[in-house]
Amino acid sequence: MVTSLLSSRQFSIMRIPVRDISGNLTKGASKPYEAIFVSSKSQSRNVCDPLIVVLHGGPHSVLLSSFSKSLAFLSSLGYSLLIVNYRGSLGFGEEAVQSLPGKIGSQDVSDVLAAIDHVIEKGLADPSKIAVLGGSHGGFLTTHLIGQAPDKFAAAVARNPVCNLALMVGTSDIPDWCYAETFGDEGKSIFTEATSVEHLDAFYRKSPISHVSKVKTPTLVLLGAKDLRVPMSTGLQYARALKEKGVEVKVIVFPEDTHAIDRPQSDFESFLNIGVWFKKYCK
Repeated sequence: MVTSLLSSRQFSIMRIPVRDISGNLTKGASKPYEAIFVSSKSQSRNVCDPLIVVLHGGPHSVLLSSFSKSLAFLSSLGYSLLIVNYRGSLGFGEEAVQSLPGKIGSQDVSDVLAAIDHVIEKGLADPSKIAVLGGSHGGFLTTHLIGQAPDKFAAAVARNPVCNLALMVGTSDIPDWCYAETFGDEGKSIFTEATSVEHLDAFYRKSPISHVSKVKTPTLVLLGAKDLRVPMSTGLQYARALKEKGVEVKVIVFPEDTHAIDRPQSDFESFLNIGVWFKKYCK
């Protein structure tokens, strides 16, 4: 079955030019980054399959072109995939990695939007049929995108997303991560367990929750009740805010799961629900 599925799919690795190159960027941060585009071999340029934009966490990790059962499942449902390794991802040099801390919620968001526009311009995606999926920092990006580009996405799914750094910093097992990614190099020297009002304000302004009033996209939030990295309180707060604003939102909590939501039954149920959500809103 897997062999049959793979034989009907094709992929390409795209180089996405950096938008708005300024004199302040290092050489490594100015270089194009990569996105993996997966589609059906039978896809016509006249009729594009719905597109799922897939975003990794970290943010300093990377998604590869190797087999993924979860992404293969979504592909088998009739979606094209755009897997974006935005600047800050591993594998593109230290300068590219270090370009992101201090610029989360802006540089990474811009990179993903540029990658989406790239495939639309090539005629590979229908702009009215785009969904977005990410976990952890990928969930941070997902919820930022639906707030900063509220008309871009037909559906969204966030797995244990970082939605409010001001809430997360006091409850996470990695509060230093919040400082490093929000403030960049300065974060190492100003890190404290007694967060100041000024720092809390900076965390909030960097967070997706600051854009929640603009969101229109139906959003599925998947949470692990035993997540210590990104405690589920931040996802619950975001989902409640969406509900208050009248946005279609659904929350599924996995009582025994931690950050990855990777227990076999939970992994199965989460991606089954993701498939159902996208089929409902992004046909």
